[in-house]
Amino acid sequence: FLLQLVLFCILLKKFFCAAGMAQVVECLLSKCEKEYMDQLWFEKEEGIFCVELRAILPCHKLVCPPSLQIPMCATGDMVEAWFCLDNVGDLSTFFTWDFPSPFQMFPATGLLEPGLACRMKVTFQPLIAVTYDVEATCWYGKGSKQKSSIQLQAVGKCAQLLVSIKHKRPEDQDVEGFQKVLHFGSVAVGCTAERQIKLYNPSAVNAPFKIEMVPDMLAKDQVFSCSRAHGMVSPGGKKCVSVFFHPKTLDSRRMDYISVIPSGCASQTLLQVIGFCRGPAVSLQHYCVNFNWVNLGEHSEQTLWIENQSDCSAHFQFAIDCQESVFSIKPVIGTLVGKARMILRCVFRPTHPIICFRRVACLIHHQDPLFLDLIGTCHSDSTKPAILKPQHLTWSRTHTARGLALYPPDILAAMLKERKLERDQDGALMLPIEVLWILWTPDAPVPQGSMLPFPDSCSFL
Repeated sequence: FLLQLVLFCILLKKFFCAAGMAQVVECLLSKCEKEYMDQLWFEKEEGIFCVELRAILPCHKLVCPPSLQIPMCATGDMVEAWFCLDNVGDLSTFFTWDFPSPFQMFPATGLLEPGLACRMKVTFQPLIAVTYDVEATCWYGKGSKQKSSIQLQAVGKCAQLLVSIKHKRPEDQDVEGFQKVLHFGSVAVGCTAERQIKLYNPSAVNAPFKIEMVPDMLAKDQVFSCSRAHGMVSPGGKKCVSVFFHPKTLDSRRMDYISVIPSGCASQTLLQVIGFCRGPAVSLQHYCVNFNWVNLGEHSEQTLWIENQSDCSAHFQFAIDCQESVFSIKPVIGTLVGKARMILRCVFRPTHPIICFRRVACLIHHQDPLFLDLIGTCHSDSTKPAILKPQHLTWSRTHTARGLALYPPDILAAMLKERKLERDQDGALMLPIEVLWILWTPDAPVPQGSMLPFPDSCSFL
């Protein structure tokens, strides 16, 4: 054979190949800067034939899709998309991405080995609601002069968020165009009430939101709170957010504002929250326990209940800690849970044959005190005083209010006999009507002998 070629160099140009034998022909390409094509011709006695020769230098080559459609996104939110960057070249290639805002690509730089692919992440976080059609460029190769481009297509949209009150009450205001009011009503002190607001997203994109409590500079403690500070409502979806009212100050009216702020350009919704704080509602079955009369050396016991009609717990204590008292109450101190009742045992154990009376204060946390009158009379074989009755207490308080308690009983009896005093419909003493009319009329003449000789330090009601 006789070998001929133009651009390539062969080490063996003439050789003999017998039947059934094979001969290796080495072709060398010393240097080239581009792709070369040539032909290797074989000549023999029967004729000639050729073999095509081709030489390619190792090169950098990165390939990416021509375009990428990114899902629609709400302003202020962020979505992701992925594509592959392939190294179809023969060399390890360092790359750098150049992309416009509001897009970001990860990784922005890297090294890609031959035959491998890199999974690229593209994030889209629009600030305004417009359509985006931009180009991102990947620079690579020697001096980063080669490039591959991908077209990024996305739409920024303004999300909407509608706020309404769940399980509305008559006192709530949830009218379109007016300020929304969430009313908790009366809540027991120390307890927590929960109400919910409903967030609805009518748009085609996710609606991120955050909830802020408008700070009240005058309030020392925050009684309103929210179950979440931020969140996301899916397209066409609904989400309920709990608002809590935990009052700490009795008989107070608290008002605050909650702001529901959607992301981006959507307007915020201001929600007014109002709540009242109520304390315990403790009452006694009776406010006077009458033991009637008891023989000396004996004792009498009666029961009455104390009840809490409120939802919150009530702590009470009777101010009767004197060990020498003829009256006793058990238990003296206790706690009533909401809507509960407790039985009290009152005991009268006299030590002398006298009339006994005591007004006991029941101190209640977060409530005005209650007063319980305990009365009883002790008789002995030799001494039997008049039996004290509840009506006597009523008369005594009425006489005190009318200024008659300053006079001893004998003087009052004499004045009643002389018709200078009268009895009202309850049997209590009072001045005659004509005397009261004269006293209430400053310019009227005062008849002699028609007024009581009250001391200078006394006045009557």
